[in-house]
Amino acid sequence: MLIERPEDMSPDGRLSLFRDSEGDIHVRVIPPMERQDDYAPSIEFVCHCQRSPRTVEALNNLLEAMRLDNEERPLPRALTQID
Repeated sequence: MLIERPEDMSPDGRLSLFRDSEGDIHVRVIPPMERQDDYAPSIEFVCHCQRSPRTVEALNNLLEAMRLDNEERPLPRALTQID
């Protein structure tokens, strides 16, 4: 599942969450176009590891919240891909 939701403060910055086939969640901040050459931070939380169970649960909840926002309040550049 890949979900991207535009930020509130720029016309094209986005938050991207991706749940891969193993259930791991990748979080990436996509900068606005005028900063496209800047580093886009990315982190990964592993679902089968018990190091961050509450964080993984919160990220799964965030995935669902972003999916619902994209469905109910679509914005330009919002993206929902469900595998």
